[in-house]
Amino acid sequence: MIAISDHARLRQAQRNLKDDEVAFIMRHGRRIRSGGVLHIFLGRRDIPTDRATFQKYHHLEGATLLINDAGPTPVLITVYRNRRALRDIRRKQKYDRTA
Repeated sequence: MIAISDHARLRQAQRNLKDDEVAFIMRHGRRIRSGGVLHIFLGRRDIPTDRATFQKYHHLEGATLLINDAGPTPVLITVYRNRRALRDIRRKQKYDRTA
């Protein structure tokens, strides 16, 4: 089970993402750990190619979830869309440098 922050709920509503779509992104997206959090990015190649699934979820291409999984319960921090996000995520610092 994952907790969802108030900020993530707000962003989810602003970006018109339903809970089942967030769950789809979590199941099918690429997981990248960078900047001290877990990024889950849904690219075009990550969406199953069967016609019904693709038509239902193709609009999610480029959606990214940021999850803080350091504590006992993972927390969804925010949700955003950016088709080039994977490139930006890979450029982030590999470690959290706060201390």
